[in-house]
Amino acid sequence: MNLSLQNFSTLVSNSCTAAQSACSSLMDFTTGSVSRSIFEANATVALWIQYLILQTLSVTRLGTSFGDDVDSWIAQFGIARLPAAAATTTETFICLTPDSSSATVPVGAIVKSSDGSVLFSVVKDQSNPSWSESSNGYIRQNGVASITCPVECTVAGSIGNVMSGVLNTLGTQISGIDTCTNLSSVSNGYDEETDESVKSRINLWFSSLSSATLSSIEYAIESTSPNIFYQIIENKDPSGYYRPGFFYVVVDDGSGNISSDSINKIATAIEAVRACGVEFSVIASTTIPVSVVVPITVKTGTDTTSIESTITTSLSDYINSLTVGAVCSYTKISSVVFSASENIVESIGVITVNQQSIDVGGQTGTVVRLKDVEFSVSYT
Repeated sequence: MNLSLQNFSTLVSNSCTAAQSACSSLMDFTTGSVSRSIFEANATVALWIQYLILQTLSVTRLGTSFGDDVDSWIAQFGIARLPAAAATTTETFICLTPDSSSATVPVGAIVKSSDGSVLFSVVKDQSNPSWSESSNGYIRQNGVASITCPVECTVAGSIGNVMSGVLNTLGTQISGIDTCTNLSSVSNGYDEETDESVKSRINLWFSSLSSATLSSIEYAIESTSPNIFYQIIENKDPSGYYRPGFFYVVVDDGSGNISSDSINKIATAIEAVRACGVEFSVIASTTIPVSVVVPITVKTGTDTTSIESTITTSLSDYINSLTVGAVCSYTKISSVVFSASENIVESIGVITVNQQSIDVGGQTGTVVRLKDVEFSVSYT
């Protein structure tokens, strides 16, 4: 729908023209005159009405809505925006003199990054061999140098996705524990579903209303979490053999190690929309870890901590967002590194991925995830 809009000057000019054409005598429309002042006041109100009309028109369509208007638009169909989820991982608590005493790591104990920007708290896990119900915490026995406990980011969202070794500071002082660290990188935290993702998912929902279609299965999968990557393979079993009337879904949650609970949740969602007589299975993807080596040259005396962190974050954002079956492009990795490099980098050498300069992944059921980034720094 095309609206014929007018700006302030046009509204005033048209008002003056209409008034003069209806009046037999010459009217005064000079700046400051009564007539012009009235028309300018009316033009201001007209501009506000135009704005309200545009706002009303925009929220009648999902494609032009944003924020709360998107939520209210999809709510009429019983659909809600998918919430953010806190990152989770395991933290190793270490004692430098383990023979001198035991220690208890309580639930709620805080570990954080060295700058204090990211905080994780210890959570309860009764399956952990170090768990003590009576102490409501994890026991490091006398003579044991370290124990590993589950932790969860205190803030939901991707802020908790950190590289290994970042959670290296005790936020809660614990007798018998000297230091701590996360041995693996974290990538299973995700932000609240964006407006763009909501709109994309709603398109799938409308396409899936007949059910038993590929779109209905895709919608069922994507409705379980905004951070699910998947690949659907039809008429083959997981071994690659032809099997008509069967499909399987390979899934990952961005971590490279999706939980059985998430797999079961996805399977339950698919079960509700699959065709009668059609069999399926949901399996975890095969993770291909990649180690990236980035040779950089900087001026003598330059502190490279900041640029290394920026490049690592950019590489993590690209690689850990690849879907199942996608190729990790060597050219794209090089482009990401060059884009993230700041003026302090004089030159960048030959980047290697798993000790080679080639693409990685692309096979059915595989997903590429970042293992680590190593920097080789030279000085001029």
